[in-house]
Formats: sequence, structure tokens, C-alpha cells
Amino acid sequence: MGGVPRGRPVGSEKVELLPWRESVKLFRKLVPYMKRRWRYLALSVILLFASTRMGVQVPMIIREVIDVAIMGGKHEVLMTSVALLLILFLATGLVDGLQRYFSVKFSQSIIYDIKVNAFRALQAQSLLFFSRMRTGQIVARISSDTEVIARFITWPLIESFRAVVLVILSAVAMIMMNLRLALIVMMLTPLIVLIYWRYGSIIRPLYLKMRHQYGAISSVINDNITGIKTVKALGIEELQIRRYEEEEEKYLRLALLTAKLSSIYNPLTSLIMGLCTTIILLYGGHQIIAGEMTIGELMAFSTYVGMLMWPLRVLGMAITSFQRAMSSWQRVLDVIESVPEVKEKPNAIQLPEIKGHIRFEHVTFGFNKEKPILKDINLEIKPGEIVAIVGPSGSGKSTLIRLIPRFYDVTSGRITIDGYDIRDVKIRSLREQIGILSQEPYIFAGTIKDNIAFGNPNATMEDIVKAAKIVRLHDFIMSLPNGYNTLIGERGISLSGGQRQRLALARVLIKKPRILILDDPTSNLDAETEREIIEDIKKVLKGRTVIIVSQRPALIRLANRIIVLDKGRIVEEGTHEELMKRKGIYYRLYMKAIEEGLARGVVIRESRV
Repeated sequence: MGGVPRGRPVGSEKVELLPWRESVKLFRKLVPYMKRRWRYLALSVILLFASTRMGVQVPMIIREVIDVAIMGGKHEVLMTSVALLLILFLATGLVDGLQRYFSVKFSQSIIYDIKVNAFRALQAQSLLFFSRMRTGQIVARISSDTEVIARFITWPLIESFRAVVLVILSAVAMIMMNLRLALIVMMLTPLIVLIYWRYGSIIRPLYLKMRHQYGAISSVINDNITGIKTVKALGIEELQIRRYEEEEEKYLRLALLTAKLSSIYNPLTSLIMGLCTTIILLYGGHQIIAGEMTIGELMAFSTYVGMLMWPLRVLGMAITSFQRAMSSWQRVLDVIESVPEVKEKPNAIQLPEIKGHIRFEHVTFGFNKEKPILKDINLEIKPGEIVAIVGPSGSGKSTLIRLIPRFYDVTSGRITIDGYDIRDVKIRSLREQIGILSQEPYIFAGTIKDNIAFGNPNATMEDIVKAAKIVRLHDFIMSLPNGYNTLIGERGISLSGGQRQRLALARVLIKKPRILILDDPTSNLDAETEREIIEDIKKVLKGRTVIIVSQRPALIRLANRIIVLDKGRIVEEGTHEELMKRKGIYYRLYMKAIEEGLARGVVIRESRV
């Protein structure tokens, strides 16, 4: 079985608190995405530098206005300086606008690449991945977590460049203007950096917990919407509300804790900045009185101090944002770097058009090797044969059929189709020739035409209509206002159970599969609809290798041969008549199904293809 890097199970609710060194390692994994879009970053940084350089000139012009123009009474200098300031502000605004555009383009391009990679990674995962990770967690990671990363790249990361440049330019200007005062101010700045650093180290674990809790909330919402019929049928709306309230309350407690920390640390930095301002006014005032400093110089120096303090605050915010973004990036990487349990070999071959000869050779399978679900299965299904797999609940029926399209890989032994070990062929070429009709077919939000064509994107309208006619869905479709272009709700909520099953069967048929797997397709249907669906199924069995998993007698009787599973082993095998004479497990299951069918008004007739 595959695993997730760093030894953490995907979908685990446990929050791991990573040290700064690990955060830096995570950032390095973001760098390749940034390199692909380096041109946008380069343009953004160049424009940022130009904007910052122009901004640093403003205090110098203000000093000129106060000391020369105002104090010296020179109107022409005042007009020239004001005009220069206006031009500088306009130029800075224009450059800032361009810089922000390229900054957003840089971040959104990166997020586009990350989202596509994450979605591609999801498509490569086996079913076991989705059983471990809840849907809400997956959605949260690909949507909201990537947005957290985008916000970090768009503003704090880019602004950190501006902050560094501004700190250097402001510090140089302050030193050139008044060395002593500059040294006093700079002695206090490391304290601000230290406060923000400490704040970031405390806040990061909380943000990580908040991201996990957000995923938990999304899962509750998704489960409730997906299972809304069941919720209402059971009358458990209040239970669901309480469940949602509990998860939201956990998120609220975390949010309030982060707010409490912010309310402690942010005033501390404001206090230090206020102290700097007080020192400047006190020391600078004495120097002005002593004639060692002009009013314009004090104003310019104060402006530079503001320019110096602002980058320090930005760097502190960037540290917090970095921690937040790396928490989200870690969760996204859990998806991207998750190793699929079912992997295609590098030298896998294209499976040619098959006849449908299936062999299980000493197949054992289990999610836990110590507790196998299937044990030493030997089974041959010949081309064109119709085989029913029956057995008590938990005997391994559904697991067995899921091994054929490689939803899972065998623990030991092998499965071959027409002599090809299915682990040696390309997965797509294998699944393209297998059609599966399950008890709960998924109907996508979209048109009826699109839903049928999902089985074969290259299908023509003629192919779609033909498939719909075979399953007796065409007349119903044509009775709708928009025919095949009629939109149906997500999961086919606007269709009846029988109509959903027919649509799913049409989708299977349009693939023209050589192997057809019927996974209890009539278990959720009423007696009359079940009879109709079975009649439709009969039309499509000829010329295909068919595997039926069901306890319904009417479906079982379509089979040429019946395989009985119990506790993961084949315990009986034969025709219906042969197994009924033995009066073993099959006999008991069949008689029980007959009784249940009579209770539902189902009359069993002899059915042969």
C-alpha cells in the first residue's frame, strides 16, 4: 500500500505542529511553482523597487519645502517642490498599480498550477484514499487552503521585498541626516522584530488547527447536503444542527484565542513605536533649540522613522502570513504528494480489445494484510459467460468485483483478462472495456445528453439516442421541454430511481464494454421498476462477459453459473438447480430472498437469456 509523505495518514484530524525548519522545507516545495512564473515576479519586484525609490524621496522634498521655501520665504521653491511632489505621487501611483497587477498575476498563476496538480493527483488516487479523507476536507484543501497560499504570495511575500528595500533606504537616509538619533531608533527596532517573531511562532499552530477545523465544518455541510433526503426521512434535522454547532463552536474558540493573542502582541508594537516618536520629539526638539537641527530635518526624520517602522510591521505580518500559508500548503501537499495505492507501471502496455476471459489465480486481498477479506480465490469466467456472485453480507462480493477494474490491487495472487495480468496494462485501457452498473449510480449536474455521453466523450448524438432507446428512456426524454438538453439536478435529484438507473445503464452501454459488472443495481427499486430494469438488462447481456452481484432472485436467475462466497472464500459453485438441490448456503439465501420478494410483491419467474 502507498502512503503519504512525512508518515501522516491523509485525512487525519490530528494536528502536527511543525518547527520553523520544517516550514522552510515546505516553502522550498513552493519554489518550483514560483520559478515557472518568474517573469511576473521579476516585473513585480522591479516595479516595486522603483515605487519604493520614488517614495523615499518624499521626505527630502518635504524638508526642502519647510526649511527653504516656508522658513526662507521663497515662493518659487515652494511651487517647484509642490509640483515635484505631485508628479512623484502620480508616478508612484501608476507604478504601484502596475506592480499590484503583476503581483496578482504571479500569485494566481501559481495557484492555478497548484489546483490543477492537486485535482490531477485526486484523479490518480484509488478508492481507499477517498474512504480515508472526507469530502469536505478535500474540498477545503483545494479551495480555501489554496486561497490562503494565494493571499500570502500576492501581498506579504511581495511586500516583504518592498519592506527590505524600504528599511535599507530609510536607515541610510536617517544615518546621513542624524547619526545619533538614528542609532537610538535602531536600538529599539530589534525588539519589534522579536515580538513579531514570537507572535508568529505561537499563532502558527493555532492557524493550522483552524484550517483543520474549517475542513471538518465543510465535511459536516457536505454530508448534510448530500444526505439531505436521509436526514429528513429520519427526522434528525436538530441532531445535524447540534453537530454543526459543535464544530462551529470549536472554530469559534480557536478564532477567539487568536484574537486574544493579537490583542496582546499588536499593542506592544504600537507602544514601542510610540516610544520611538517620543524620543525623536524630545531629542530632536533639544537639537532644534540648540540650532543643530532644522524643523524640516526633524519632519523628514520622523517620516523616515514611519517608513522604517512600517516595513517592520509588514515583516511581522509576513511571518504570521507565512506560517498560515505553510499550514495550508502542508494540507494541499498531503493531496498532491499522496502516493496512490494502485499505480500504473512505467512499462505498462495498452490492453487490446478483449474477449472477456477473466481468471482469478490464488487471489488474496485485504486492506490489512493480517485480516484478509478474500482468501485464495480461484475463479475462471469464460468469454460471454454470465456469472452471479452471491453470499452473506460481508462475505467479500463487492470487494471481489472491485479488483477486476483495479480499484484495489490484490495482496497476493493475480487476476488476468485474456491472459494479461491486469497490473501490467494501462489502467485506462482496462477500465474503458469494463462497464459497471451499481445500486447507487452517480448522476452529474448537467444535461441528460452529457450524462449519457460521460461513458464515451466521443459519442455522437446518434449513439446517445440509440443507447437511450435500448434502455427505454428515449420516450421519456423526448417528453421533456428541452429533450436531451434538459438539465437535471446534481445526483439526478429530479429523476425517479428507475430513470436514474436507466440513464446509468445507457451511460455504460455507450462505452460498448466487453465486461459488464452489475453491482446489485435493483436493490433500491420497487417491485415493478425492478422487473422493468431487469427486462432492459436482458437486452444488453448477449455477447458480453457479465458478473452479477445481487441477492435478488430475478437477477441471479439470469446467470449461467453461480458462485457462492462466505467469509472470503468460494464455498459453493454451480447452476441454480444444482445449488438448490444441495440445500447449503445458496439455498438458504435464495429462500430468504424469495420470502422478502413476496413481501414486496415480487413474483419470481424463470428467466434465461
